[in-house]
Amino acid sequence: MFRWIKHVWVGSEPVEFVSAFGVTESVERLRATTRRWSFPFATQECAAGTVRENRVSLQRVIPMVGNSFKPFFIGRFEQRQGKVVLRGRFTMMLLVKVFMAFWFGMLALFTVAGSVAATASPKALMFPLAAVGMLGFGVGLTALGRWFSRNDPVWLTDVICTALRAPSDTYAPGRNAAAAGHAAAGGTPTFIYAMTGLFVLFGFLGLVSAITGIQTYRGGPGGSVITHYANDTLRMVAGAASIAMLLVAHGIYRRMLFAWRAGFVLLAASMAYSVIDPFIRTDLGDARVPALAFGGLSVLIGVVWGRWWHAQRHHFHD
Repeated sequence: MFRWIKHVWVGSEPVEFVSAFGVTESVERLRATTRRWSFPFATQECAAGTVRENRVSLQRVIPMVGNSFKPFFIGRFEQRQGKVVLRGRFTMMLLVKVFMAFWFGMLALFTVAGSVAATASPKALMFPLAAVGMLGFGVGLTALGRWFSRNDPVWLTDVICTALRAPSDTYAPGRNAAAAGHAAAGGTPTFIYAMTGLFVLFGFLGLVSAITGIQTYRGGPGGSVITHYANDTLRMVAGAASIAMLLVAHGIYRRMLFAWRAGFVLLAASMAYSVIDPFIRTDLGDARVPALAFGGLSVLIGVVWGRWWHAQRHHFHD
């Protein structure tokens, strides 16, 4: 346990990348391979961060995916025995470390204080148990974030080696890391599975809605509110749209070009609905202005998603 905590806090063992160029050219080549900023302009996977002689800080950026616990490469360029070496380690961002240290420290304090209080009064027993539960939640969240980003060091290694023309075995903790990264890149991208599952879920829910005739369902303190379709025509339209979503899901899974194009149609329809709906509804009252603002925000979000979806064209084929 203590070894895991040390690894999380300190990061990997030091790694070195030998450059085939001088210091200035090495910095320029690595800077040209990476991006200075990633959000909100990244539409493709990239390495982003700071590249200077005395400070290199790079992260793997996956569009529409956030992970505060992912490893950064933190290092600097050095000159050693006539060679330029990029030395550093893969570790979490300092701000995240400080936050987690504060989180665990306060919970540990609450656990001790609660335990003392529980010895004096059994009614306070839940206090230390809750603190221990929150500690477990923090550990689990950190471990899950690190598991999701487990391939980031290999991916960043490939980027750095490509920029510096350094052989992959200069990555100290594991040889052939870059080759492994290239091999993994030939598989099906993760977002294909995610988008397929999303479309299958929406299509299935839409079919259930069309078959049962239940358009919306809302639960609250006053009971459940069920809204049915106004007529059978709307049910048929909902059912047809759900079948279309299932077909698009199949096309995305097979990485067919029609599915990529259908994504733009669905985005455009969603944005159009967000803008038109506040104007045609008669039950909004004073909420019409917030609804219009929400519609405008939905359009901006749709544009961001559209830029990202457009960048995925190379994953689909005729």
